[in-house]
Amino acid sequence: MLDMDLINSAMVRQNSPEQAAAAAAANAANAKKNELNQDDFLTLMITQLKNQDPFKPMDPAQYVGQLAQFSSVSGLSDMNKNITALTNSLRGNQVLDGAALIGRTVIAQGSQVYRYVPAVGEAIPTQGAIDVPAGASSVQLVVRDSAGTLVKTQSIDPRSGVRGFTWDGSTNDGGSAPSGSYKIEVIAKVGDENVSLNTSMAAQVSSVALDPATGALTLDTDTLGEIAMSDVERVL
Repeated sequence: MLDMDLINSAMVRQNSPEQAAAAAAANAANAKKNELNQDDFLTLMITQLKNQDPFKPMDPAQYVGQLAQFSSVSGLSDMNKNITALTNSLRGNQVLDGAALIGRTVIAQGSQVYRYVPAVGEAIPTQGAIDVPAGASSVQLVVRDSAGTLVKTQSIDPRSGVRGFTWDGSTNDGGSAPSGSYKIEVIAKVGDENVSLNTSMAAQVSSVALDPATGALTLDTDTLGEIAMSDVERVL
């Protein structure tokens, strides 16, 4: 004996993509209908007032208060949507503005730099700047590799004020430092004390992006890695 339930279930056709889309649209429309807007609320309030017991009238102040509260919540929801749209627009503009920095050289505080030596051609020298304090008798640039081994020391003009410096990649033994990470330190001798100065390094911007955690603009550079736009001191 044939099981008609099985036959009927087997004959049920699968919904086509068009039918599935139509069903989704209908569900969305029904969900929209279930939402109570201000006009619906006002209609319900007027209907209840018309049909109230004349001997036990309802307090209209309660309706007005509820309507005011409803309007406030609705207004805040619209405001949040507008703020979200504005924020997304500003982020997009921020990326477009930051794109203008690609290929430019920026100066930002830092001491860890990366030196790249190409197979053909010369490596770009490492450049930076420091603010020499008054009374400094000598200033030394000290370069160490990632293992902390001393690579290079060289003198810098000890006159007070902002001074630029360049490390051409040479080592103390006359060789050339290979590609890798290096730490740049500048030490000034002031009186009997050795003072480590803040170093600002030059780097070329290769790309820009938004930090997913903070939404801040970050720059990807050739020597300093990723740095925040807020850390940039100067654009050359």
